[in-house]
Amino acid sequence: MENKIKILLVEDHKIVSDGIKNLLLEVENFELIACVTNGKEAIDLLEERKNIEIVITDISMPIINGIELTNLISQKYPEIKVLILTMYNTEDYIVNSIKSGAKGYLPKQDTTKEVLIEAINSIYNGEEYFSPTISKIIMKNFVNSAKKSSKFENVKKLSLTHREKEILKMFAEGNTNQEIADFLNISIRTVETHKNNIMMKYDFKSTVEMVKFAIKNNIVDI
Repeated sequence: MENKIKILLVEDHKIVSDGIKNLLLEVENFELIACVTNGKEAIDLLEERKNIEIVITDISMPIINGIELTNLISQKYPEIKVLILTMYNTEDYIVNSIKSGAKGYLPKQDTTKEVLIEAINSIYNGEEYFSPTISKIIMKNFVNSAKKSSKFENVKKLSLTHREKEILKMFAEGNTNQEIADFLNISIRTVETHKNNIMMKYDFKSTVEMVKFAIKNNIVDI
């Protein structure tokens, strides 16, 4: 049997926590290690349990909030991936979460069981995961930052194929793997292969870096 993904849930609203807990327990390749109600309890548990791989956390919590928790985990346990699951979908919360090291961000009001499962699996496999709504907000932030900048940083010479530029532009515009595959009439696996090729060519560590690169190189209109 395949190894199960070991998950810690951090959520201070019991009715929400119970719902997410029941959902996670239904998934064969997930193992819910514990549910705690704030960031301090999460850090205390991580100091005791070294096998946790994914932390799902809300943002608004007592003592240590989700963004502070994400930052602490990124510093102390960089191998652990953090997924933000919250009611907040404003630009400040999203950008600060990403800066703190979150690998995924999902708004509770838009997240289905299938989306949550996909997000956990994607993050576990080394990808980032943002819902289409969140991706568009991230893109807007980068575009605004680029417009305010007097000049771009020095960028690397492009050596992308036409299809790679096409896919990079669509990622930068906030499209998901599925949306890109549908629009270009190719498989999701092909989209992922092109994305991986782009990231390997330029040694990008995240989709965020890749989007910044697209803006700086005028691959996407700003």
